[in-house]
Amino acid sequence: MNSQWMRSMMRLSLGVLAVALLPGCKPAGSSKDAPQTKTTGGPRPSEILKAYKEHSPPQLTFGDDVSQFLDWAGASHVDEREDARKAIAAAGNNKTVVQALIKEVERVKTVDHTRALLALALLGETRSPEAQAFFVEFVQRPLPTGGPVIEGEIVEQTHAAQLQAKAVDGLAYANNESSNKVVTDIIANHPSKIVRAEAINAYLWNHDDSDDARKFLSQYVRKDELILIDRVRRTTGENAESFNRKLDQFLKKHPEVVPPRPEKLEARQKPADQRRAFDVKPPDF
Repeated sequence: MNSQWMRSMMRLSLGVLAVALLPGCKPAGSSKDAPQTKTTGGPRPSEILKAYKEHSPPQLTFGDDVSQFLDWAGASHVDEREDARKAIAAAGNNKTVVQALIKEVERVKTVDHTRALLALALLGETRSPEAQAFFVEFVQRPLPTGGPVIEGEIVEQTHAAQLQAKAVDGLAYANNESSNKVVTDIIANHPSKIVRAEAINAYLWNHDDSDDARKFLSQYVRKDELILIDRVRRTTGENAESFNRKLDQFLKKHPEVVPPRPEKLEARQKPADQRRAFDVKPPDF
């Protein structure tokens, strides 16, 4: 598999999808290429946690409620997932709330990557026609072609592709004839492998990873990406033995992705002229 693609997909599966500039890493281009904005993202985590209450999501009645709800959802725990889903589902027919979520995505998409992902995820949970129309337009936007580059990867392009991949999740979650048609078109034609790969994953998840769904997708997936149809998924509560059996079957079907066995190298003696002082036997006194 392409190593750059694997790095991108690993970021997608980790949840927190920000690409950081590590100390000592210098992006290509001049400093004027670096993103600059006076727009603020969401509040600081310390501020959110002060007002956070478990299993008590803020109401979603008006558009002004969206910001507080995003703060709460961003701090929530795994066992509060259904609390959030119920609140979002209840507001799914509230066009004011849906439009406020869309506006928040647009506001923070280039300044607060994690908050934009969260807003897109919540928007997908509404399954509203307004959200679906926004997702269709959002995934068709051209990806950035300039900006800081790290290890040959355009950072802003990767960020934008990750956001579009999250929008695809919302389309696949709607799971109706029109949204599924858009998803299959993305699988066949979208320029980003990040987005195509997530479209395959989301379609299969919403069709219970069935053999029929895999067979159906095979007519849209590019030949060099057919392996993505067979990707292994570890379900909630699945034990290691069950997952390992699926992984073994996957590797037998796709031996090309099995890494070579590591070779043990014998210790090598450095030439005398390359030895440092502490490598040499001390003199006898």
